[in-house]
Amino acid sequence: MPKPKWEKYRETVGEFLNSKKFIDGTNSSPRKLPPASNTRNELEDAFNICSDREFRLIVVENFGDYKVLIQVPDGKSECDFYVWYAKFVDEKVTEYKVPSHDDLAKWYSKLKESSKEVDEYLINAVIRLIRDRLSVEEIVEKYFTKLDENIKLEISKFLSTLKWISLQEDTNYPPPKRMGSKYTLTVYALLEAGFNMSEIRRVIKF
Repeated sequence: MPKPKWEKYRETVGEFLNSKKFIDGTNSSPRKLPPASNTRNELEDAFNICSDREFRLIVVENFGDYKVLIQVPDGKSECDFYVWYAKFVDEKVTEYKVPSHDDLAKWYSKLKESSKEVDEYLINAVIRLIRDRLSVEEIVEKYFTKLDENIKLEISKFLSTLKWISLQEDTNYPPPKRMGSKYTLTVYALLEAGFNMSEIRRVIKF
């Protein structure tokens, strides 16, 4: 099985993380997903993702021990970017990678096992995030406010990561010609319908 394309950047990303050469973009990060057709424009305004293609690693969501980052690759086409997550212990990097749809599907399933409320409402949260473009904070307040703080934090980390995967899809595969983040939303609709990831790949190509 061939290595994913992002693997060629792994060593450089690791160096940037360990030396803290990443840019803090959290204040510029959109709280809500913009309209899919306008995602490129909004991210260009925030981070110059189209006009500045020099290698950069930007923190877009910061939970202290867990960060979501975007990497603008040098030499890749037009406006696209990679989404990474990084985990830290005592400010030292312990894990970092580009999360796959399989990674997020496993995280989603694990979260659903944490409580009856999460099992019932997590699909609603994903729909609200991607289809209705609500912020993570609004979603957690709407569905999960009574849960244990640790569970709420884990849900926030998951939704914030999924948010940037959705933004990436809207940037790389913009509507109306392509379906953008609708691809991402379809994964979770099919998971709820009882499909596994192997079966989902036979329905959606990603």
